[in-house]
Amino acid sequence: MSMSEPLVKRAYETEKKAASSYVDGLKLIRGQGLRYTKVEEIVGRIAVDTVIHKHLMKAILEAQKELEKLAGEGPLGEVKEIELVPEQEALVKRFAEMHLEIEKDMIETYQKMAERMTHPLFKGLSEALIKNEQEHHRLLAELIAKYKE
Repeated sequence: MSMSEPLVKRAYETEKKAASSYVDGLKLIRGQGLRYTKVEEIVGRIAVDTVIHKHLMKAILEAQKELEKLAGEGPLGEVKEIELVPEQEALVKRFAEMHLEIEKDMIETYQKMAERMTHPLFKGLSEALIKNEQEHHRLLAELIAKYKE
């Protein structure tokens, strides 16, 4: 279990309860003749944000579970630089080239998403993902350059 998992679980549970309460409250407000009022607008906006928060926390929890499986072999320990034989170099280069295209596609996709997203949370998340994918692209390009034939 990661150190942050209990906090994410707590955030998810809290957001889940809050989202339900806001949605119920929004129905009540509308039922009391407050539709199309500033009150409905404010509570509606908070309800939408809270639903998004709930789903983001759930996604983080699921990602953490998957990461635990991935890290099952334990920490990397001391990273060492070794000389690769030509077959290993070719494998690394092909792998990096294949994934470079995937990263390029993801950068373009997230850029389009960031342009089209209207909710600030989704727009900000798309922009953060662009930066993360650009870093992946840079690292893969470095591998390709290092193991050029």
